Amino acid sequence: MTQATRAGPFGAGGRVSQEGAAGRAAYIEAAWQRCRDEYRLDPDRPPPGEHIGGAALKRLREERGLFERVGRVEMHRLHGQIEHQVTQSAAGSRYVLMLADASGALLDVFTDNANADHARNANMAPGFLWGERHAGVNGPGTCLHDRRARVVHRDDHYFTRNARMTCSAAPIWGANGALLGVLDASCLDCDDSRAAQVPTIALVSMSARIIEQLHFTHFYRDCLILRFHERPELVGLPYDSLLAIDEQGNIRAVDSTVPGQLGKPDHSGMIGRSVGELFDITADRLFEHAETQPFAIWPIAHGADRHGFASIWPAKQARPRPRPRAITPAPRTPAPRARPRETAGPSLASFAGTDPVMVENAWRAERVMNRDINILLLGETGTGKDSFARTIHRASDRRDQPFIAMSCAAIPEQLIESELFGYEPGAFTGARAGGMRGKALAAHGGTLFLDEIGDMPLAIQARLLRLLEEKEIVPLGSSTPIPVDIRVISATHRDLETLVADGQFRMDLFYRLNGIALTMPTLRARTDRAALIEQICREEAPSPVTLAPEAKAALLAHHWPGNIRELRNTLRTAIAFADTGIIERNDLPQLAQARPAISAAPRRASATPDEKGRLLASLEDHHWRIAATALALGMSRNTLYRKMHHYGLMAAGKT
Repeated sequence: MTQATRAGPFGAGGRVSQEGAAGRAAYIEAAWQRCRDEYRLDPDRPPPGEHIGGAALKRLREERGLFERVGRVEMHRLHGQIEHQVTQSAAGSRYVLMLADASGALLDVFTDNANADHARNANMAPGFLWGERHAGVNGPGTCLHDRRARVVHRDDHYFTRNARMTCSAAPIWGANGALLGVLDASCLDCDDSRAAQVPTIALVSMSARIIEQLHFTHFYRDCLILRFHERPELVGLPYDSLLAIDEQGNIRAVDSTVPGQLGKPDHSGMIGRSVGELFDITADRLFEHAETQPFAIWPIAHGADRHGFASIWPAKQARPRPRPRAITPAPRTPAPRARPRETAGPSLASFAGTDPVMVENAWRAERVMNRDINILLLGETGTGKDSFARTIHRASDRRDQPFIAMSCAAIPEQLIESELFGYEPGAFTGARAGGMRGKALAAHGGTLFLDEIGDMPLAIQARLLRLLEEKEIVPLGSSTPIPVDIRVISATHRDLETLVADGQFRMDLFYRLNGIALTMPTLRARTDRAALIEQICREEAPSPVTLAPEAKAALLAHHWPGNIRELRNTLRTAIAFADTGIIERNDLPQLAQARPAISAAPRRASATPDEKGRLLASLEDHHWRIAATALALGMSRNTLYRKMHHYGLMAAGKT
């Protein structure tokens, strides 16, 4: 198998050395031009450092928690390596290590105590933004822009104040091509030559690869991990490639080196396929290896001309593989008080896909789903809140208990109370003779999902609050409390904080429901739209279908106001008309003919005529939440407020 071709840990240092051997590297010249012409920065007058602080920084670090934790461990090890490399050199004590997310926001910084003040004065502290737009040409920012390992040496820096510093930065890749962030080692006062940075960038690149593998194996710890390389002695080391295999034997994720190892341009077409479609091994044989000889290395092949070696690492949170069961007819009349089960569906990891926001949502949900913490799902209609709630339930320790869903918007106001809490016989005119248990009691032992919680009538909210606080209900017509053991997941497309401010939603109930809030990204904001389209085609088509290039381009370019629900309905209809097994552009008549493609990369503000449109789109994507929008655009909240005022952008209903 061939070595991965992406810019990354293998050979990155040599490439940087060649580019920088004769004068300023081409990538530095390009970065200077961006800072001068696009960002309008003055080298001698750097703007104040843009900083995310307070609750916004806390929330950011919580969302990137897994990435930060595995990064911190490796940063400590890397610092020791660099110190050893420059033993008895003054430079050794001048290094600062920084870990930033894909937006350039610093999550963690590590240095000696002697350099701590200097680092803080140089904006090397959690919360500062180091993208080129904010910090000029620099290691982390230029690495994130180019998506390659970069050395920015002394005068390569755009701002004069950084001219004695040398940065060595490498990108950190997540599953299925997602960019997680960047690892940087910066020497604060560097007298060494550019060529002398080759060992440092090699160490940084290797550490970035180790973080990638740690993040991958931890996030997909409920899957088997298949590790492979063309050389057997490199299997199990940072040089090999990783795939996550679910309990069905299907590929759930691949790391960034897999396409290069298999001679593919990218990961598309791999996710969801059986492992036997890529390698000369069946899923059953793979599971047999995991049970009888885990970690052993054995030959494996991809196609006729790619041979290598592999090892299977068992799941750290193993679940029994589902076995075929005899199908028995369901009874004509369901047994009384039968409790619905959520037994089939994707795991949290596979539901999340590769979109960074969804990956973090899944990780955060996993952290709290077995604790007495309520989950609040936010997002536009059609983004998958109901499906996410069901997936969380299936992954939790209550998976064998009921999942009861109730839409607060679909039930007439006068019936919500009885529907939720139940009633005794004869409680009111028209009541059933035998009474009714109610949704809360039906969910006993399991999960109660309250959809469209923002539409819950104010009069019922006090009773819901008591249920959450006391863990008991009193059915209508009764005076006897009944204990209930439930986990509550709620969801809404409305801005609950605004409803609280307007007196339409109880503040105490809002805080009780909001144990942890997870915002579902819109389909147009997701970076894994192409993979989602392929996945839905597989789910909806009775036999394999193919998307014609024009059809795929139209699907990717569409704005999708109805989000995933609209996409699924569109594909379901198109599949019905695809007689040849190929979905053509004319099978999608409901899609606009001309609309600019939606970029998969995060939007960034820039001084262009279309800035107002980008601001408005980002505000809508983040439900007019200023902190989240500012973070996505890479600017401070004050800057965002100024731009909103300049363009006259205000949320609906506000003046």
